[in-house]
Parts: sequence; C-alpha cells; structure tokens
Amino acid sequence: MSIKEGNIRITVTYTNKEYASIKLIAARENIAMSELVRRYSNQGINGKLSVDNLDILVPVIREQLSSLLNPAIERLSSISAKTCVQAGAAAYLSAEALSQFVPLDRREDFEICYIEARKKAVKYLKSKISED
Repeated sequence: MSIKEGNIRITVTYTNKEYASIKLIAARENIAMSELVRRYSNQGINGKLSVDNLDILVPVIREQLSSLLNPAIERLSSISAKTCVQAGAAAYLSAEALSQFVPLDRREDFEICYIEARKKAVKYLKSKISED
C-alpha cells in the first residue's frame, strides 16, 4: 500500500478472464479501468450493485459457485452411478432367485411379470418427484 494525496492504493489480482471483462467494460464506458473498479467497489461497499455491473459480477459469481459446487456434484454423480449398478445387480439376483421357485411350465408368465415390473420401474423413475 502507498499513501499519496490522502488516497490509499491497494493491489488486487484478477484472472485473465476477469481482467478482460474489466478492460472491455471500461473501454465501452470510456473510463480508466481503475475508475471502473473503484466505482464497482464503492457500489458493492454501499450495497448499490445494479444491472449496469452485472456483466462483470455474474461471471465471477458463476466461477466461484462452480468451484464450490462441482466437487459435490461429481461426488453425488459417482454415488448415484454406483447405486444404479447395485440396484441393477440386486434386481437381477432377486429375479434369478425367484425364478427358481417358479415351476417350469409357469416360467414364461414369470418373465412377463418381470418385464412389466421393469417397465413400471422405469416409468416411475422418469416421472417427476412430488413434494409428498
């Protein structure tokens, strides 16, 4: 920090993408980049963020949210995939075990019931989950 004429200077580091956004907006508004950053900082400090500066804030917010949420989303996807594999294996083993109790002359009926049950399960999984 340096003090000159009653002002204090601080250094802020931006990503290349953020820097390009700041540069573009400053050029569009025909002001210095430092003035643009100062204005946005003051608006943020004073709680006066507006639609005018959303084009710089939205990408930064998205990037931050993405970096926070992506690991959790990837973990949930992995768990979900493993659950599907386990559920499929369990369904297969259950059908195999049950088929052993069905007399040979009724096995065709059992297979039809199994196929219908699978169709109903798929339909259920594709339906929207209700709040109830």
